[in-house]
Amino acid sequence: MNSAITRIFKQAKAKIVKRESGFTLTELAIGMLVVGILASVAVPSFLGARNNAYDDEAQASLSAVLNAATILYQNQGDFSDATTAQCGDSATLAADIQKLEPGVDAVAASSSSTNPQVVSVQAAQTWSSNGELLGCQAFYATALSRSGSCWIVRFTVEGKFLSSTSTGASALPIQMAAPLNTQNSAVATWTLLQVNGKAFAYIRGRSTGADADNTNGLAAIGTACKALTQGTGSAGSTANVIKSTEFYTSWKDVQAGANGSNS
Repeated sequence: MNSAITRIFKQAKAKIVKRESGFTLTELAIGMLVVGILASVAVPSFLGARNNAYDDEAQASLSAVLNAATILYQNQGDFSDATTAQCGDSATLAADIQKLEPGVDAVAASSSSTNPQVVSVQAAQTWSSNGELLGCQAFYATALSRSGSCWIVRFTVEGKFLSSTSTGASALPIQMAAPLNTQNSAVATWTLLQVNGKAFAYIRGRSTGADADNTNGLAAIGTACKALTQGTGSAGSTANVIKSTEFYTSWKDVQAGANGSNS
């Protein structure tokens, strides 16, 4: 009896071993579904983290250039270049910044930033509320992130306007947008607060699929990512040019405010 049972088990085992292994269609379908779900969660997270790292790289370059510009101001008394005292699009200014920050490739304002390590710089004049020229008191810099966004900084030491005025009113005020990182909606934030210091903005790519809107295409952003374009103090909405009032006091507020769409 035992031998018969043993023989039956051996025969069953042999059939199982000989049988070709594989998956049923149902098992394959379930496996593909699981992989698809995991991919839909993991891929966007990976791309988002990668783009954040790219943007951080551009921001770090701009921060280094701002530090160099601060040293230049302390040495020269303004943001003009050390050789010709020119205020504006100056290759000499870029060379001065380059000497103070050799880790970043500083280029003249008419040259676009092509990557996070290439920063376009420009100095600009400011005026008081009485229309008095205060000199070369403003500094602009731009850097193109590998994500395709153009990051922009403005640094003003003194002044109320980016253009002369005799009436105390101007279309080009030195202002910053209201801070947006409050968690209390009942708290009224300042609107268009006039302040000097460091200010930040960026231009980001816009979806070009459903709306077929290529205003903020990567090529257009790359072309506009230069200090000569972003340092004009634009008063109105212009494609891929940040207005004088669209700057924020921190990178955090820039991204929260989403002014990069430049509507």
